[in-house]
Amino acid sequence: MLGLVAILLGLCFGSFLNVLIIRIPQNKSVVLPPSSCNKCGNKLKPYHNIPVLSYIFLGGKCGFCKSKISIIYPIVEVISGILAYAVYLKFDYTFCALFIGLSVLLLFALCIIDLKTLEVPDSVNFSALIFAIIGGILYFEDFLFAIASAFSLAGFFTLLRFAMQTLIKKDVLGEGDIIVVATMGALLGWKITFFAIFLSAVFALVILLALSKKDYKIPFVPFLFLGTLPCLFFPDFFNSYITNYLLQA
Repeated sequence: MLGLVAILLGLCFGSFLNVLIIRIPQNKSVVLPPSSCNKCGNKLKPYHNIPVLSYIFLGGKCGFCKSKISIIYPIVEVISGILAYAVYLKFDYTFCALFIGLSVLLLFALCIIDLKTLEVPDSVNFSALIFAIIGGILYFEDFLFAIASAFSLAGFFTLLRFAMQTLIKKDVLGEGDIIVVATMGALLGWKITFFAIFLSAVFALVILLALSKKDYKIPFVPFLFLGTLPCLFFPDFFNSYITNYLLQA
């Protein structure tokens, strides 16, 4: 039953994420006005906003003007439900899981926003960081470790960014990406975060090679998020690698 509750909460929060994804880049309130159809402007009824089910029952069309509704909406809700369930399985039904789950879901929203607009809104980014720090403190039971992991990584990659700007005259990481790295540090701890960043770079490199376009500007937040997930849910594997191989090398 608790797992089902986690999924339902994730689905509902995913519906809210759809509002964030649309309105935050437009500098609009996420509270008012109430949700409405993008085509006809009619305010949606409560039964139009039931996660996933409304999309299915309405046949993927507006209940008023019958214009098509983007498939992205139910996809975001389903993935949010899956992520919430995964967080529950890993961290149980605790305050730690609540804050880590909120941070993970906001990072997911940042992925979609970055893919659509190539922007990383500070409001969502810093919210994810704050929730990650609280969740990290509760999980590691060490205030200084969570804080130091977040801000030392942010400082390190800020220096790296300036160094790369000086050497190759090109931005390698954006300011928004560095805040995401800080969030990763709070969630994972500084050691495992380096694994996550390595995985992110590998995923990005594969996509760049597949695209074979030198001037293509690739959003990096989705890859940071993809690198974070395995490290968040399977930390024992990475900790074992550090202990058995890196520290003995």
